[in-house]
Amino acid sequence: MSRSRPRGYRLRAVAWLHRLRREAEYRLPWFLLALGLIALVSAVSLLQPMPHIDRMLQDASREEIRQPPSTDTVIVAIDDKSLAALGSWPWPRAMHAEVLRQIAADGARCTGLDLLLNEPDKKNPGNDARLAAAIAEAGCVVLPMMLQPASAGSNASQPAVELLPIPILARAAAGIGHANLAVDEDGVARSLYLREGFAGRSWPHFALAMKQATARAAGQVLPAEPDPSVAAPEKPGPWLRSEHQVIVLTTGSPPFRTLSYIDVLQGRAPPGTFRDRFVLVGATAASLGDTYPISAPQAVSNRPGVEIFASTLQAIRFQRNIVIATPWQNLAYNLVPVVIALLGLLWLRPLGVVALICALVALRMGTNHAQPLLRIQFAPAAGLLGLLLVYPLWSLMRLNAAERYLRWGTNRLNEAMDGLPAAPQRRPVGDFLDRQMLASSEAGLRMHDLQRFVRDGIDHMADATLVLNRHGLVLIANKAAARHWRMAPQRLIGRDVHELLADLRWSTTGAPMVPPGALKAHERTPILGEGEDEEGRIVLLRCVPFFDTGNQHVGWMTTLIDITTTRHAQSQRDEALRFISHDIREPSASILTAIELSRGRPDALSGAALLDRIERHAQTGLDLADDFVNLARAEAQPFRAEVLDLVALMQQSIDDAWALARKKQLRVHLVADVDEALCVADRSLLTRALTNVLSNALKYAPLGSEVPCSVVSRDGQWAIGVHDNGPGIPAALQSQLFQPFNRLHRDSHPEVHGVGLGLLLVRTAVHRHGGTIEIDSAAGAGCTVTLMIPQPSAAQLRALMAEDKG
Repeated sequence: MSRSRPRGYRLRAVAWLHRLRREAEYRLPWFLLALGLIALVSAVSLLQPMPHIDRMLQDASREEIRQPPSTDTVIVAIDDKSLAALGSWPWPRAMHAEVLRQIAADGARCTGLDLLLNEPDKKNPGNDARLAAAIAEAGCVVLPMMLQPASAGSNASQPAVELLPIPILARAAAGIGHANLAVDEDGVARSLYLREGFAGRSWPHFALAMKQATARAAGQVLPAEPDPSVAAPEKPGPWLRSEHQVIVLTTGSPPFRTLSYIDVLQGRAPPGTFRDRFVLVGATAASLGDTYPISAPQAVSNRPGVEIFASTLQAIRFQRNIVIATPWQNLAYNLVPVVIALLGLLWLRPLGVVALICALVALRMGTNHAQPLLRIQFAPAAGLLGLLLVYPLWSLMRLNAAERYLRWGTNRLNEAMDGLPAAPQRRPVGDFLDRQMLASSEAGLRMHDLQRFVRDGIDHMADATLVLNRHGLVLIANKAAARHWRMAPQRLIGRDVHELLADLRWSTTGAPMVPPGALKAHERTPILGEGEDEEGRIVLLRCVPFFDTGNQHVGWMTTLIDITTTRHAQSQRDEALRFISHDIREPSASILTAIELSRGRPDALSGAALLDRIERHAQTGLDLADDFVNLARAEAQPFRAEVLDLVALMQQSIDDAWALARKKQLRVHLVADVDEALCVADRSLLTRALTNVLSNALKYAPLGSEVPCSVVSRDGQWAIGVHDNGPGIPAALQSQLFQPFNRLHRDSHPEVHGVGLGLLLVRTAVHRHGGTIEIDSAAGAGCTVTLMIPQPSAAQLRALMAEDKG
């Protein structure tokens, strides 16, 4: 016990290490792939090395990023018509003042003067005051400002500065907002920032400034904006931008109601045009250079800045604006589907992984087109790249691992089958994987041959053999098992061995050998011993566990060795020993007793009586010896088959019994429904059986009665019947007829001599012919003994007759 435990621990440790190695071999490539892809997607998502791919994917969804036209926004366009009427740009600021008065007089809600007024009017100095007065009178006018970048060349050290409206105009304005757009590397404006400026001086966008000015005019309290009268510090630091948003264009042609600047200046605008509306005044003429390439739904097109600002104002007011995702939001957006796909590699089959990746790609494309609903725009290139790389890289790694595993497995198989015949070598073709697959296929064929050998070996074993799983369900059943349970091997598959062996009990105690759950417990103790089932079959049961290479219990091997014949032979040997030691000695002892009695008391027995007694005991001993020898011959002598006529054989037995029948005045006659009843039989065995049956009938038949015999055909067999009108056999005692040395009428008919082996010889002889014996009897109703002998086919008869002639 003390030695087996450490060995068991070592085996379990080896099995655990083996499982750990297999787990590591599978998990490590996945872990490396996951780590590499997560790092790649994170780097691409944060560093944005492929902006053109992101822009291409984002531009594909521009059709969805739009808003319907609005009637509460009006554009006063400085167009080619106005330039033709008023001359070249710039115009006197008094004209702008007049336009503002016209707009204000019509009741505009708020006006955005999209004109950069960062320098005073040197030609007409009084016009600045006029414009400031018009701005103040209008009440809600917003002016733009811009950033002047640092100068290049010799003045590269000059920092960036704010280009604000001149102070007189800035003081009169209701708000100031920056007029910048975010232009990408390809020169297309796709987004803008709602907040820009130096640290501590963040300016709202021009459109946001108009919305805030309107809110302040309505009495809302909003955070204060930078004071334009306070100059920026000499070293203001970097220009900061926040609240990045997509430019959401307005559909329609034109998208807003547009009036020419000259028409408004000259008072030709219809009354009510500007009432309670937002008005933006700006340049639309291409010659003024205030147009920007915009990514439209179909293609890139130039749009005036004032139109872009009008669309942005509408998007802000109606909450249709779409924000640009932050780097961390993009990172999460790109990493989550990649992580899901990586986890799918662990849990799904290849087809499921492909379906999952396609679904994730479709979901990303749908998310990209659902930006108006989500109100956020992501950079999808990094996540899409990760999804497209997941399966190819995993397939490559698994292919490499599969090749290594095939090579390892092939070597293990070849080592395990070393010495067995090898399959014919085929010329390797294809690449390394094809060659390795060919080698694995050949090793697999050898293993299949070995499995077939083992399976056939089990199938042809003489004893009933079952291979069970660890729960006791049948996996393999051989032919002997099918014969034992009298069902096809396929019907045994999946059966519970506890049910199959439920009737098998220990020969010693009578307890079940395989009680319910015996093979399901954690104890792996073999079951070995002798038992007997309900049919009286005596078997040796061997049920032992077997284990895999990792010392894990995987099933049971169960064998049933039928020793019924052996036990019966042992019983017969014991009976023979008893017969020799008692029954054979009894007649001799009786003879010696009679002789001693005659010597001691000569007058007790006359000479004739003494001789009669000696003769009777000697005849009994001779009959015992003859019956015992005949029974042994019937069981063991070779079967000499020949074609016999049962009618003639029965008639011969009747003729041989003529003397005994005449002595008891019995009439024995034969009734046959055929002239000839041919069968394949051993003449000496069958003659002895018929003689014994007829002899028994003559012994028990009443004096002067009839003993009819018959040979008839019944259901493909010959029925040879012998009837007597003797005492009969009660039904309760008929099961004892074929027990050796058992005479049922020993007491009622002492005059009938015998040793109780006659009918046992008859049954043995009939069984060796493949037949059966039937008893039809009852107490006081006589007895009919019928021997059933199979009828041979015509082909069997021809073959045997031809063999006899040869």
